[in-house]
Amino acid sequence: MKKYKLNIWIPTFVLSIIILILACETQTETYNEYTKDGEKTYVGTPDSVIIAPGNKKLDFTVVINADPKITNGAVQTKDKSFVYEFNVTRTNSGQDTVNFIVDIEEGDYNFDVILKDDANNASIPYEINSVVYGDNYQAALTSRGISNMKALYNQVEVNWGNVPSGALTTIFSYEDADGVMQTLEVPNTVSQTIIESYKVGGSLTIENTFKPTENAIETFSSISNRTFPDKFKLDFAQINTVELPFDASITGCYGGTADTLTDGATGAFWHSCDTAADQYPWVMSFDLGVTAKVKGFRIDKRSSCCGDRTPGRYQIWGTNDLTGAETQDIDDPAAPTVVNETVIAAWEADAVAKGWVKLSDVNNNTEETFESEIDNAASYKYVRVVGISGIGTNVNANFDEFTFFASEIE
Repeated sequence: MKKYKLNIWIPTFVLSIIILILACETQTETYNEYTKDGEKTYVGTPDSVIIAPGNKKLDFTVVINADPKITNGAVQTKDKSFVYEFNVTRTNSGQDTVNFIVDIEEGDYNFDVILKDDANNASIPYEINSVVYGDNYQAALTSRGISNMKALYNQVEVNWGNVPSGALTTIFSYEDADGVMQTLEVPNTVSQTIIESYKVGGSLTIENTFKPTENAIETFSSISNRTFPDKFKLDFAQINTVELPFDASITGCYGGTADTLTDGATGAFWHSCDTAADQYPWVMSFDLGVTAKVKGFRIDKRSSCCGDRTPGRYQIWGTNDLTGAETQDIDDPAAPTVVNETVIAAWEADAVAKGWVKLSDVNNNTEETFESEIDNAASYKYVRVVGISGIGTNVNANFDEFTFFASEIE
Protein backbone atom coordinates (compact mmCIF):
# COMPACT_ATOMS: atom_id res chain seq x y z
CA MET A 1 0.00 0.00 0.00
CA LYS A 2 2.81 2.45 0.83
CA LYS A 3 4.56 1.72 -2.46
CA TYR A 4 1.36 2.50 -4.41
CA LYS A 5 0.95 5.89 -2.71
CA LEU A 6 4.56 6.85 -3.47
CA ASN A 7 4.08 6.17 -7.16
CA ILE A 8 1.07 8.52 -7.27
CA TRP A 9 2.84 11.32 -5.39
CA ILE A 10 5.99 11.48 -7.54
CA PRO A 11 4.32 12.24 -10.91
CA THR A 12 1.95 14.75 -9.25
CA PHE A 13 4.90 16.62 -7.78
CA VAL A 14 6.74 16.69 -11.10
CA LEU A 15 3.62 18.05 -12.91
CA SER A 16 3.25 20.85 -10.36
CA ILE A 17 6.86 21.93 -10.84
CA ILE A 18 6.38 22.10 -14.64
CA ILE A 19 3.20 24.25 -14.35
CA LEU A 20 4.96 26.66 -11.96
CA ILE A 21 7.88 27.10 -14.36
CA LEU A 22 5.56 27.82 -17.30
CA ALA A 23 3.59 30.37 -15.29
CA CYS A 24 6.71 32.24 -14.33
CA GLU A 25 7.82 32.39 -17.95
CA THR A 26 4.39 33.81 -19.03
CA GLN A 27 4.50 36.53 -16.36
CA THR A 28 8.01 37.45 -17.39
CA GLU A 29 6.95 37.82 -21.04
CA THR A 30 3.96 40.01 -20.09
CA TYR A 31 6.11 42.27 -17.93
CA ASN A 32 8.73 42.56 -20.67
CA GLU A 33 6.01 43.55 -23.17
CA TYR A 34 4.92 46.53 -21.05
CA THR A 35 8.43 47.58 -20.05
CA LYS A 36 10.27 47.08 -23.32
CA ASP A 37 10.27 50.88 -23.83
CA GLY A 38 10.82 51.57 -20.16
CA GLU A 39 8.29 52.02 -17.39
CA LYS A 40 5.30 54.23 -18.44
CA THR A 41 4.57 57.41 -16.44
CA TYR A 42 1.03 58.79 -16.30
CA VAL A 43 -0.21 62.17 -15.08
CA GLY A 44 -3.56 62.59 -13.39
CA THR A 45 -6.69 62.44 -15.56
CA PRO A 46 -9.17 65.37 -15.41
CA ASP A 47 -11.49 65.26 -12.43
CA SER A 48 -14.37 66.36 -14.69
CA VAL A 49 -15.11 68.15 -17.96
CA ILE A 50 -18.11 70.38 -18.64
CA ILE A 51 -19.05 71.46 -22.17
CA ALA A 52 -21.45 74.35 -22.94
CA PRO A 53 -22.51 74.67 -26.61
CA GLY A 54 -22.72 77.81 -28.71
CA ASN A 55 -23.09 78.63 -32.40
CA LYS A 56 -20.37 76.56 -34.09
CA LYS A 57 -18.34 76.65 -30.90
CA LEU A 58 -17.96 74.84 -27.57
CA ASP A 59 -17.01 76.23 -24.18
CA PHE A 60 -14.86 73.72 -22.24
CA THR A 61 -14.32 73.80 -18.50
CA VAL A 62 -11.71 71.22 -17.47
CA VAL A 63 -11.32 70.51 -13.75
CA ILE A 64 -7.61 69.72 -13.12
CA ASN A 65 -6.58 67.44 -10.27
CA ALA A 66 -3.79 68.32 -7.82
CA ASP A 67 -0.99 66.65 -9.83
CA PRO A 68 1.65 69.42 -9.99
CA LYS A 69 3.28 67.95 -13.12
CA ILE A 70 0.33 68.90 -15.36
CA THR A 71 1.28 71.81 -17.65
CA ASN A 72 -0.84 71.38 -20.79
CA GLY A 73 -3.49 69.28 -22.41
CA ALA A 74 -5.48 68.54 -25.54
CA VAL A 75 -9.04 67.99 -26.70
CA GLN A 76 -9.30 65.65 -29.66
CA THR A 77 -11.77 63.47 -31.50
CA LYS A 78 -11.22 59.72 -31.64
CA ASP A 79 -9.88 59.91 -35.18
CA LYS A 80 -7.89 63.06 -34.35
CA SER A 81 -9.58 64.97 -37.19
CA PHE A 82 -10.01 67.71 -34.60
CA VAL A 83 -7.27 68.52 -32.08
CA TYR A 84 -7.12 71.55 -29.81
CA GLU A 85 -4.19 72.02 -27.46
CA PHE A 86 -4.29 74.20 -24.35
CA ASN A 87 -1.93 75.29 -21.60
CA VAL A 88 -2.52 74.81 -17.90
CA THR A 89 -1.57 77.75 -15.72
CA ARG A 90 -2.36 76.96 -12.13
CA THR A 91 -3.82 79.50 -9.76
CA ASN A 92 -4.22 76.98 -6.94
CA SER A 93 -1.89 74.33 -5.55
CA GLY A 94 -4.70 71.81 -5.38
CA GLN A 95 -7.63 71.27 -7.72
CA ASP A 96 -7.93 73.95 -10.40
CA THR A 97 -9.90 74.71 -13.58
CA VAL A 98 -9.03 75.61 -17.14
CA ASN A 99 -11.58 77.28 -19.42
CA PHE A 100 -11.38 77.80 -23.18
CA ILE A 101 -13.66 78.14 -26.22
CA VAL A 102 -13.04 76.25 -29.45
CA ASP A 103 -14.52 76.91 -32.89
CA ILE A 104 -15.84 73.74 -34.47
CA GLU A 105 -18.32 72.76 -37.18
CA GLU A 106 -21.88 71.70 -36.37
CA GLY A 107 -22.34 68.02 -35.55
CA ASP A 108 -22.17 65.28 -32.91
CA TYR A 109 -18.77 64.66 -31.35
CA ASN A 110 -17.06 62.19 -29.02
CA PHE A 111 -14.01 63.80 -27.44
CA ASP A 112 -10.98 62.62 -25.48
CA VAL A 113 -9.65 65.23 -23.04
CA ILE A 114 -6.01 64.50 -22.16
CA LEU A 115 -3.70 66.20 -19.66
CA LYS A 116 0.11 66.20 -20.09
CA ASP A 117 3.34 67.24 -18.38
CA ASP A 118 6.43 68.87 -19.88
CA ALA A 119 7.88 65.45 -20.72
CA ASN A 120 4.74 64.74 -22.81
CA ASN A 121 3.56 62.09 -20.38
CA ALA A 122 -0.22 61.90 -20.81
CA SER A 123 -3.19 61.07 -18.65
CA ILE A 124 -5.74 58.39 -19.32
CA PRO A 125 -8.27 60.04 -21.72
CA TYR A 126 -11.43 61.54 -20.26
CA GLU A 127 -14.22 60.70 -22.70
CA ILE A 128 -17.16 63.09 -23.21
CA ASN A 129 -19.81 63.58 -25.90
CA SER A 130 -21.25 66.89 -27.11
CA VAL A 131 -23.42 68.40 -29.84
CA VAL A 132 -22.33 71.50 -31.76
CA TYR A 133 -25.20 73.66 -33.06
CA GLY A 134 -25.12 75.79 -36.19
CA ASP A 135 -26.88 76.53 -39.48
CA ASN A 136 -28.94 73.34 -39.62
CA TYR A 137 -30.26 73.87 -36.10
CA GLN A 138 -30.99 77.51 -36.91
CA ALA A 139 -32.85 76.61 -40.12
CA ALA A 140 -35.12 74.17 -38.26
CA LEU A 141 -36.32 76.77 -35.75
CA THR A 142 -39.81 78.22 -36.18
CA SER A 143 -41.33 81.32 -34.65
CA ARG A 144 -44.44 81.22 -32.50
CA GLY A 145 -47.45 81.21 -34.76
CA ILE A 146 -50.67 83.22 -34.66
CA SER A 147 -53.74 81.00 -34.72
CA ASN A 148 -56.01 83.86 -35.78
CA MET A 149 -56.54 87.61 -35.58
CA LYS A 150 -59.91 89.24 -35.02
CA ALA A 151 -59.88 92.81 -36.24
CA LEU A 152 -62.22 95.65 -35.33
CA TYR A 153 -61.93 99.27 -36.33
CA ASN A 154 -60.14 100.36 -33.15
CA GLN A 155 -58.33 97.18 -32.09
CA VAL A 156 -57.13 93.77 -33.19
CA GLU A 157 -57.20 90.62 -31.09
CA VAL A 158 -54.13 88.44 -31.68
CA ASN A 159 -54.57 84.83 -30.59
CA TRP A 160 -51.26 83.02 -30.26
CA GLY A 161 -50.43 79.46 -31.22
CA ASN A 162 -48.33 77.06 -29.18
CA VAL A 163 -44.89 78.12 -27.96
CA PRO A 164 -42.16 76.35 -29.97
CA SER A 165 -40.03 73.93 -27.98
CA GLY A 166 -37.05 75.68 -26.42
CA ALA A 167 -38.32 79.21 -27.08
CA LEU A 168 -37.36 81.69 -24.36
CA THR A 169 -39.17 84.84 -25.47
CA THR A 170 -41.48 86.16 -28.19
CA ILE A 171 -40.80 89.69 -29.44
CA PHE A 172 -43.76 91.13 -31.33
CA SER A 173 -43.19 94.19 -33.55
CA TYR A 174 -46.03 95.82 -35.47
CA GLU A 175 -47.18 98.98 -37.22
CA ASP A 176 -49.55 101.14 -35.21
CA ALA A 177 -52.34 103.25 -36.75
CA ASP A 178 -49.81 105.99 -37.58
CA GLY A 179 -47.44 103.56 -39.29
CA VAL A 180 -44.91 103.70 -36.43
CA MET A 181 -43.32 100.39 -35.45
CA GLN A 182 -44.06 99.29 -31.89
CA THR A 183 -42.41 96.40 -30.01
CA LEU A 184 -43.57 94.36 -27.06
CA GLU A 185 -42.54 91.11 -25.39
CA VAL A 186 -45.14 88.36 -25.20
CA PRO A 187 -44.56 85.93 -22.30
CA ASN A 188 -44.86 82.22 -23.08
CA THR A 189 -47.83 82.03 -20.71
CA VAL A 190 -49.87 84.61 -22.67
CA SER A 191 -52.24 83.25 -25.31
CA GLN A 192 -53.90 86.50 -26.43
CA THR A 193 -52.70 90.05 -27.06
CA ILE A 194 -54.99 93.03 -27.69
CA ILE A 195 -53.51 95.77 -29.89
CA GLU A 196 -55.49 99.00 -29.56
CA SER A 197 -53.73 100.92 -32.31
CA TYR A 198 -52.84 99.11 -35.51
CA LYS A 199 -52.52 99.77 -39.21
CA VAL A 200 -54.98 97.79 -41.33
CA GLY A 201 -52.88 95.51 -43.51
CA GLY A 202 -49.76 96.78 -41.72
CA SER A 203 -46.65 94.68 -41.23
CA LEU A 204 -45.77 92.71 -38.13
CA THR A 205 -42.75 90.62 -37.11
CA ILE A 206 -42.51 87.74 -34.66
CA GLU A 207 -39.05 86.92 -33.31
CA ASN A 208 -38.34 84.06 -30.93
CA THR A 209 -35.07 83.38 -29.10
CA PHE A 210 -33.96 79.84 -28.33
CA LYS A 211 -31.31 78.08 -26.22
CA PRO A 212 -30.55 74.55 -27.41
CA THR A 213 -29.53 73.52 -23.88
CA GLU A 214 -29.86 75.11 -20.47
CA ASN A 215 -26.13 75.87 -20.27
CA ALA A 216 -25.72 77.10 -23.86
CA ILE A 217 -23.48 80.16 -24.12
CA GLU A 218 -25.40 81.69 -27.05
CA THR A 219 -29.01 82.02 -28.15
CA PHE A 220 -30.47 81.44 -31.59
CA SER A 221 -33.41 83.28 -33.14
CA SER A 222 -36.21 82.67 -35.59
CA ILE A 223 -38.05 85.52 -37.35
CA SER A 224 -41.29 85.44 -39.31
CA ASN A 225 -43.12 88.28 -41.04
CA ARG A 226 -46.86 88.70 -41.43
CA THR A 227 -49.41 91.44 -41.91
CA PHE A 228 -52.44 92.54 -39.97
CA PRO A 229 -55.80 91.74 -41.59
CA ASP A 230 -56.56 94.03 -44.52
CA LYS A 231 -60.14 94.43 -43.29
CA PHE A 232 -62.00 94.54 -40.00
CA LYS A 233 -65.49 93.79 -38.74
CA LEU A 234 -67.87 96.68 -38.65
CA ASP A 235 -69.39 97.20 -35.24
CA PHE A 236 -72.60 95.16 -34.96
CA ALA A 237 -74.01 97.64 -32.45
CA GLN A 238 -73.94 100.41 -35.05
CA ILE A 239 -75.70 98.46 -37.82
CA ASN A 240 -79.46 98.75 -38.23
CA THR A 241 -81.90 97.11 -40.60
CA VAL A 242 -83.73 99.43 -43.00
CA GLU A 243 -86.91 98.24 -44.68
CA LEU A 244 -87.38 99.91 -48.06
CA PRO A 245 -90.36 99.25 -50.35
CA PHE A 246 -90.39 95.65 -51.69
CA ASP A 247 -87.66 94.61 -49.16
CA ALA A 248 -87.99 91.39 -47.21
CA SER A 249 -89.77 91.95 -43.92
CA ILE A 250 -87.73 92.86 -40.86
CA THR A 251 -89.96 90.80 -38.60
CA GLY A 252 -89.73 87.64 -40.68
CA CYS A 253 -91.58 84.47 -39.64
CA TYR A 254 -91.13 81.29 -37.61
CA GLY A 255 -88.99 83.00 -34.96
CA GLY A 256 -86.37 85.75 -34.98
CA THR A 257 -86.23 89.08 -36.79
CA ALA A 258 -83.85 90.72 -39.22
CA ASP A 259 -82.35 92.63 -36.27
CA THR A 260 -80.82 89.37 -35.04
CA LEU A 261 -78.85 89.16 -38.28
CA THR A 262 -76.49 91.89 -37.04
CA ASP A 263 -76.41 91.28 -33.29
CA GLY A 264 -72.98 89.62 -33.33
CA ALA A 265 -74.21 86.22 -32.16
CA THR A 266 -75.37 83.06 -33.86
CA GLY A 267 -78.24 80.99 -32.56
CA ALA A 268 -81.12 83.36 -33.25
CA PHE A 269 -82.19 83.27 -36.91
CA TRP A 270 -84.25 85.18 -39.43
CA HIS A 271 -86.66 83.10 -41.48
CA SER A 272 -88.58 84.28 -44.53
CA CYS A 273 -92.35 84.46 -44.50
CA ASP A 274 -94.36 82.72 -47.19
CA THR A 275 -94.59 85.92 -49.23
CA ALA A 276 -92.99 86.96 -52.50
CA ALA A 277 -91.00 89.74 -50.83
CA ASP A 278 -89.41 87.33 -48.34
CA GLN A 279 -88.80 84.32 -50.56
CA TYR A 280 -86.13 84.11 -53.27
CA PRO A 281 -85.43 86.46 -54.92
CA TRP A 282 -85.39 89.01 -52.06
CA VAL A 283 -83.69 92.26 -50.97
CA MET A 284 -82.52 93.39 -47.50
CA SER A 285 -81.18 96.87 -46.70
CA PHE A 286 -78.86 97.97 -43.85
CA ASP A 287 -77.54 101.21 -42.36
CA LEU A 288 -73.89 100.48 -41.39
CA GLY A 289 -73.87 103.35 -38.88
CA VAL A 290 -70.64 104.65 -40.43
CA THR A 291 -69.39 105.45 -43.91
CA ALA A 292 -67.02 102.60 -44.65
CA LYS A 293 -64.98 101.11 -47.45
CA VAL A 294 -66.76 97.75 -47.54
CA LYS A 295 -64.34 94.89 -48.25
CA GLY A 296 -66.10 91.71 -47.20
CA PHE A 297 -69.33 89.96 -46.32
CA ARG A 298 -70.10 86.87 -44.27
CA ILE A 299 -73.21 84.75 -43.75
CA ASP A 300 -73.56 82.26 -40.93
CA LYS A 301 -76.09 79.57 -41.77
CA ARG A 302 -79.01 78.84 -39.51
CA SER A 303 -77.33 76.76 -36.82
CA SER A 304 -80.25 74.44 -36.21
CA CYS A 305 -81.07 73.39 -39.77
CA CYS A 306 -81.58 74.14 -43.42
CA GLY A 307 -78.17 75.39 -44.60
CA ASP A 308 -79.23 74.86 -48.21
CA ARG A 309 -81.38 78.00 -47.85
CA THR A 310 -78.20 80.14 -47.76
CA PRO A 311 -77.82 82.23 -50.96
CA GLY A 312 -76.04 80.45 -53.78
CA ARG A 313 -76.42 83.49 -56.00
CA TYR A 314 -76.35 86.93 -54.41
CA GLN A 315 -75.25 90.55 -54.83
CA ILE A 316 -74.05 93.38 -52.54
CA TRP A 317 -74.93 97.01 -53.36
CA GLY A 318 -73.94 100.30 -51.72
CA THR A 319 -75.06 103.94 -51.59
CA ASN A 320 -74.63 107.02 -49.40
CA ASP A 321 -78.09 108.52 -49.79
CA LEU A 322 -81.47 106.84 -49.33
CA THR A 323 -83.37 109.83 -50.68
CA GLY A 324 -85.15 108.52 -53.74
CA ALA A 325 -83.26 105.21 -53.42
CA GLU A 326 -86.39 103.02 -53.42
CA THR A 327 -86.19 100.48 -56.24
CA GLN A 328 -88.81 98.52 -58.13
CA ASP A 329 -89.93 95.04 -57.10
CA ILE A 330 -87.35 92.33 -57.90
CA ASP A 331 -90.07 89.66 -58.08
CA ASP A 332 -91.73 88.59 -61.30
CA PRO A 333 -95.42 89.57 -60.99
CA ALA A 334 -96.42 86.46 -62.91
CA ALA A 335 -94.24 84.03 -60.92
CA PRO A 336 -92.86 85.78 -57.80
CA THR A 337 -90.65 82.89 -56.58
CA VAL A 338 -89.09 82.19 -60.00
CA VAL A 339 -85.84 83.88 -61.00
CA ASN A 340 -86.74 85.84 -64.09
CA GLU A 341 -83.51 87.15 -65.63
CA THR A 342 -85.34 89.92 -67.44
CA VAL A 343 -86.87 91.15 -64.18
CA ILE A 344 -83.47 90.87 -62.40
CA ALA A 345 -81.78 92.92 -65.14
CA ALA A 346 -84.50 95.57 -64.96
CA TRP A 347 -84.12 95.76 -61.16
CA GLU A 348 -80.36 96.23 -61.50
CA ALA A 349 -80.81 99.01 -64.05
CA ASP A 350 -83.31 100.74 -61.76
CA ALA A 351 -80.93 100.38 -58.77
CA VAL A 352 -78.12 102.04 -60.73
CA ALA A 353 -80.47 104.83 -61.77
CA LYS A 354 -81.41 105.38 -58.12
CA GLY A 355 -77.76 105.82 -57.04
CA TRP A 356 -76.90 102.25 -55.96
CA VAL A 357 -73.47 100.77 -56.87
CA LYS A 358 -72.98 97.03 -57.27
CA LEU A 359 -70.07 95.94 -55.05
CA SER A 360 -70.25 92.19 -55.45
CA ASP A 361 -71.96 89.65 -57.71
CA VAL A 362 -71.59 85.95 -56.78
CA ASN A 363 -73.22 83.24 -58.87
CA ASN A 364 -71.76 79.97 -57.63
CA ASN A 365 -71.62 79.87 -53.84
CA THR A 366 -72.01 76.34 -52.43
CA GLU A 367 -71.00 76.97 -48.82
CA GLU A 368 -73.74 77.21 -46.22
CA THR A 369 -71.56 79.45 -44.03
CA PHE A 370 -69.15 81.57 -46.02
CA GLU A 371 -67.04 84.72 -46.06
CA SER A 372 -66.34 86.54 -49.32
CA GLU A 373 -64.05 89.35 -50.41
CA ILE A 374 -65.40 92.54 -51.97
CA ASP A 375 -63.21 94.49 -54.39
CA ASN A 376 -64.36 98.01 -53.60
CA ALA A 377 -62.48 101.30 -53.56
CA ALA A 378 -65.29 103.64 -52.45
CA SER A 379 -67.01 104.16 -49.09
CA TYR A 380 -70.72 103.69 -48.39
CA LYS A 381 -73.11 104.12 -45.47
CA TYR A 382 -75.92 101.91 -46.72
CA VAL A 383 -75.70 98.44 -48.22
CA ARG A 384 -78.15 96.01 -49.74
CA VAL A 385 -77.91 92.23 -49.76
CA VAL A 386 -79.81 90.77 -52.72
CA GLY A 387 -80.52 87.04 -52.53
CA ILE A 388 -81.38 85.81 -56.02
CA SER A 389 -81.47 82.04 -55.40
CA GLY A 390 -80.52 79.60 -52.66
CA ILE A 391 -77.97 76.80 -52.63
CA GLY A 392 -80.84 74.32 -52.78
CA THR A 393 -84.17 74.42 -54.57
CA ASN A 394 -86.22 75.73 -51.64
CA VAL A 395 -87.55 79.24 -52.21
CA ASN A 396 -87.48 80.05 -48.48
CA ALA A 397 -84.50 81.70 -46.86
CA ASN A 398 -83.08 81.56 -43.34
CA PHE A 399 -79.73 82.30 -41.70
CA ASP A 400 -78.28 83.34 -38.33
CA GLU A 401 -75.92 86.22 -38.96
CA PHE A 402 -74.69 88.82 -41.46
CA THR A 403 -71.22 90.34 -40.93
CA PHE A 404 -69.82 93.27 -42.90
CA PHE A 405 -66.09 94.01 -43.19
CA ALA A 406 -64.32 97.23 -44.14
CA SER A 407 -60.77 98.45 -44.67
CA GLU A 408 -61.42 102.08 -43.76
CA ILE A 409 -63.94 104.30 -42.00
CA GLU A 410 -64.39 107.95 -42.85
